[in-house]
Amino acid sequence: MKNGSLVSIIVPVYNTRNYLKPCVDSIRAQTYANLEVILVDDGSTDGCGKLCDAFALEDPRVQVIHQENSGVSSARNAGLHMARGAYIYFVDSDDRVAETMVEESVAVMEAEDCDLCAWRIRIENEENASKSRCLGCPKTVFFRFSTVLEKQKFLTRWILNNRLGWSACCQAFRRDLIERHQLRFLPGQKICEDIDFYFRYAAYCRSFRGIPKPFYIYRQHAGSTMHTSVVREQAAWKFRIARSWGELVSVDMELFRPVYIFSGIFLSTLLTKGFFKAAVNKRKQTQILNYYLEEDRDWLTEQARLALKNRAEILRICGLPLGLRVCGFYKSLLTGDILDFYKAFWLQAGCRTLLNLKRNLASSTNDFLLKIGLGRSGGEGRE
Repeated sequence: MKNGSLVSIIVPVYNTRNYLKPCVDSIRAQTYANLEVILVDDGSTDGCGKLCDAFALEDPRVQVIHQENSGVSSARNAGLHMARGAYIYFVDSDDRVAETMVEESVAVMEAEDCDLCAWRIRIENEENASKSRCLGCPKTVFFRFSTVLEKQKFLTRWILNNRLGWSACCQAFRRDLIERHQLRFLPGQKICEDIDFYFRYAAYCRSFRGIPKPFYIYRQHAGSTMHTSVVREQAAWKFRIARSWGELVSVDMELFRPVYIFSGIFLSTLLTKGFFKAAVNKRKQTQILNYYLEEDRDWLTEQARLALKNRAEILRICGLPLGLRVCGFYKSLLTGDILDFYKAFWLQAGCRTLLNLKRNLASSTNDFLLKIGLGRSGGEGRE
């Protein structure tokens, strides 16, 4: 793998001087050598720009872009414009990566002809190490999409349902696919810009491979963007993304027609946070519904009516647990009663529990059969 395809790693940089060196060092230490590292100084005021230039002098693989502060989406787009690699990776400047991240993921993509490869992310809590944890799918998964329905199921059950993580930093992308479909991050988007790009990219993929290793180390600290946005702002930014997906119907009517399903999953995630503290959060969740309606009541109520008219399609694409949540979300929007969402959410939780019990039973049975020589072995799961 030392002389494989060129890989571009794009790093947006803004006022992270205390973290930037460990980040860049982890990239330069990759066991895969054929890299171009694009550092995009997004108008830093703490000396990060000079530090980026110093890295470029030390390592010819490092290139630097200096621009006025325009946000992470603009910085990543600038990196995409410069990138020449066959594969694209994104790394945030206050995080780190495992040294084999590129080598192992490129090997998988080339051996299995994958359009998208993802891995787990380890979240390191700076204030309390015991709260550090891993996110993403803990097992090997592989999908090859031969029908529109298979793609829709993947987009809903895996991408939007956050089973793989929403960060653009724990995936490897093909640049030719990005350029063919002119994919870019939404300019000015302050939160959730990753999932919009990820969703649009995945919609054009032929295949996906998940690696159950935590290649990406996310540093959780007080200044992280995901911890500095208030609920009303989150609702507005999420709605902007969901609303933009409606425009995709004209691009591919068959794939994107049930945009109310995609939007329903995405928007309802804001209501599920801290859900089990129901007595405390009922009022806040009702406010979130109102925030959404304030953004564009006509469009959202139309999506709700379509959803409740097509419950069978929602369940067919999303599956029972997730489909119940989508229907409950839209019913609450129309009735104004958050209890409709609560009922659906509890039904979803019950279905999820039953499905997990079924999977655990099947796994235990197979383990027993393996011991007596009758089970099916193999580490790769296909769902």
